[in-house]
Amino acid sequence: MHNERVELRHLRSFIAVAQELHFSRAAKKLHIAQPALSQQILQLEQILGARLFERTHHMVRLTNVGQLFLKDALQILEQVDLSLLRVQQAQNGQRGRLDIGFVNAEIATANIIPEVLTIYCQRFPAVEVQLKEMYLQEQLQALKKQQIQVGFAAAFQDLPGELDAEVLQHVPYVAAFSSRHRFARQQSISLSALIEEPFFFCPRQSDSGVLYERIAQICGVNPRVIQEVSNIHIMLGLIAANLGVSLVAASATTLPFPGVMYRPLSDINHNIAFRTVLLWQRDDLSPLLREFLIVAREVFAQRKKTLPSFEVWETSAGDIRKEGGFSQSL
Repeated sequence: MHNERVELRHLRSFIAVAQELHFSRAAKKLHIAQPALSQQILQLEQILGARLFERTHHMVRLTNVGQLFLKDALQILEQVDLSLLRVQQAQNGQRGRLDIGFVNAEIATANIIPEVLTIYCQRFPAVEVQLKEMYLQEQLQALKKQQIQVGFAAAFQDLPGELDAEVLQHVPYVAAFSSRHRFARQQSISLSALIEEPFFFCPRQSDSGVLYERIAQICGVNPRVIQEVSNIHIMLGLIAANLGVSLVAASATTLPFPGVMYRPLSDINHNIAFRTVLLWQRDDLSPLLREFLIVAREVFAQRKKTLPSFEVWETSAGDIRKEGGFSQSL
């Protein structure tokens, strides 16, 4: 017996005859000539070494072997059709696994990621989405090693040229201090005055380390950091207690926290800000990534209509090539 010679056309022909129990009707269903169908059934029986049908001039019926083989043949073709469908879905970006890096920062990504994933997962339910928390530098390495396909990050600096990126929001920093602080009556605060105060700062091994260096460069001295705090709610609580001051992203001003006041920096020419970006490898043209970016574009086109003013600040020349759309680089 040479099972390797069985072809899908044999199985489809056998199933058609088994379902119709009539060679002429089965041939018509398959859009082939009846002699060709009869020849395929004969070949299949010779390969299997067993009769599948009992034939007379008046009727065709399955043998016991034929009835058993019909169940297997139907399962085989069902599995083949399912496999072909999965391949087509994968080719169209409708099936597979999408690994997404993200920075765990409430002010940067907390509202953005759920909005995108809600629509994406509704539209592509067969895609397995895996979220991986990581800082910007970790995301850059993961993209290079193809451990993730796309990342949401908070960027304080330009990104490598091999990446493409979408700027989701450009957020300036504002001074945050207690309503009992001596700054409370001022309408704006200079950066140099702010950093002379006891200062709370995010852990410098995180992405905000670049911000720390930027502040020190502008002022000529390092901020007087008394505590590094990674959780924005804890930081605001400490500020409300008048234990120190900080710089926070303007998006944090939407977090209700009694006893905390926010003021813009008077020396705004320094452009102390960060960008929330969606980034991916420029040469990654996979269908999964393409469809994800389409969804992201739709979401942010809608978001742009309702964004608060801090999210639409213009970036300085050279920061990005395109604002509000998919840019070639940052």
